[in-house]
Amino acid sequence: MSTESDLASVQTDLAALRHDVSSLLEHLRISASNSAQNAASQLDDGARRVYRSMAAEGERSVKALCGQVEAQPMVALLVALGVGYFGGRLLSR
Repeated sequence: MSTESDLASVQTDLAALRHDVSSLLEHLRISASNSAQNAASQLDDGARRVYRSMAAEGERSVKALCGQVEAQPMVALLVALGVGYFGGRLLSR
């Protein structure tokens, strides 16, 4: 009788252990999924901030360049011609 009760006790313990391990694995899966989602969200937020920053810097640069062209149109024309000439010479080689 003692052996049968010990065997039943071991079987009960194994069933409980199986349930606990299953619960732990499910918890780990959910935790890993949440961590991955949080990391992706942080990367997305960072990328959006960088994009907005670069877009704003680009707009400021364009405004500054337009201001220079409006203030000194002849200099801007000569610079554009020079860059085009040397660029064409470099690309033709």
